[in-house]
Amino acid sequence: MNKETFPTYRKLKNGKSIYEIVSENEFYEIQLMNEHRFMFHIRAISYFEKIRVKEIITDEISFEKIEQSTFLAEKEKIDRIE
Repeated sequence: MNKETFPTYRKLKNGKSIYEIVSENEFYEIQLMNEHRFMFHIRAISYFEKIRVKEIITDEISFEKIEQSTFLAEKEKIDRIE
């Protein structure tokens, strides 16, 4: 596996979550539910959390690379929810 540069961005192919992975042990997830957006900040401490981060980065079947602009556009929509 090539060494990943951070931050890197991924999206679940079903379109329900997008990710900003800032390191091998930390990421932000935006969950998309209809017109609502929910953002979570995850710090991988346990072994299983660290494996999840690696999965997000390397699993090309379930995840696809996206541009930073895609992530930021969805993040901007969170700020507008009242």
